[in-house]
Amino acid sequence: MDQLTIETIDQLLEAIAVDDLGHLDLKSVRFVDPYALLLLYLLLLEREDQGCPLRVSWPQIPRIRQWMQAMGMPMTRFPQASSKLADGEGPLQPITEIENEAAIGRVVDGFHQRLATRYPLTEASRRALVAVMIELFQNIPHHSNATGGSLAPHGIAAMQDDKDSIFLAVADKGIGLASSLGLRDGYEGLSDAGALDVVFHQGASRFDDPGRGGELRRISELVRSWNGAFALRSGRALYYFDAHGGNVVDVPHFPGVQLGLRLPRNRFA
Repeated sequence: MDQLTIETIDQLLEAIAVDDLGHLDLKSVRFVDPYALLLLYLLLLEREDQGCPLRVSWPQIPRIRQWMQAMGMPMTRFPQASSKLADGEGPLQPITEIENEAAIGRVVDGFHQRLATRYPLTEASRRALVAVMIELFQNIPHHSNATGGSLAPHGIAAMQDDKDSIFLAVADKGIGLASSLGLRDGYEGLSDAGALDVVFHQGASRFDDPGRGGELRRISELVRSWNGAFALRSGRALYYFDAHGGNVVDVPHFPGVQLGLRLPRNRFA
């Protein structure tokens, strides 16, 4: 595999699960997006928590190693790459922890400032993006440990750009959507795919207060209207769409919730 992306990372997770791999060979990887980076980061943490850490052979291309290090991936098993990233190739926003709701405003401000420094944002795109960030980042303190059963949900977020798009990713390894929704009467016993279904078709939330719920559906509709790509993964289910369509599909189990948004750069000009 030479790319770790929103479309390919589950192939890696499946190979690890099926073959019971203890060694992860990434030497041929030539490209990594933020969604795959966060899942890889959480995978390494999960294996350490289980007492069976993965050995990793990191990408051989110096520019990719340098970018992963700059994004905050703890890559201590090889020397620091000697090459430097060119202007515009550095991290738009390195991996950032989201610990609690009180800190979300500060985290959003940091993400927005780094994006605004690189791009002249229109008022409409700025407001829309800040609103999306707030909703996505709030998902972690609201849902990742709603039952109190996850000692370390490890909520994280990151952002990167390329020549065509800006990619925002948010992830945790908490209890997942089905367990969070299951705290509400009438939603007990949902499968992971069933949880995604009620989130996007009913606008459901674990909160039954009037006006609560529907945030993820509204974000997905905004991304679709911008001709972007959207991924929401929880447990054994993934909802993904891009310009070619989308669906809910089965994926290898991984705890928590992971989201990825790929937005066309022309929306920020």
